[in-house]
Amino acid sequence: MRPPRHRVRTKAQQQSDLQLLQLHARIADKLLANSELAIPLLEKLELRYQTGLIKHWGYIRWHSILTMMHEPEIFKRALLEDSDSMRRLRRKTLLTGILTEQERENLLLEQQTESN
Repeated sequence: MRPPRHRVRTKAQQQSDLQLLQLHARIADKLLANSELAIPLLEKLELRYQTGLIKHWGYIRWHSILTMMHEPEIFKRALLEDSDSMRRLRRKTLLTGILTEQERENLLLEQQTESN
């Protein structure tokens, strides 16, 4: 068995991953407050899988996460997990269209203010 690879991430990648993590935390809160927003996500996941836009492991991971919304702690822990595989999934997120552009901009401005 091969030992796990630890990828070295640049500062820019680390910053991008942190931004995506914070966006996904906000998305998780909104999904948990409005569970009806998840219904089209399962349909989008199926479409991406059927058209080959997402690999089997990604399909299984996203499906598992979305079907755990009835357990908010588990849902958030899985979505916000700090692992190479979850960072890759968040970079090509399924969770588009949940936040409005204004919500997204506000979060990015908050992040920018905190880093200054």
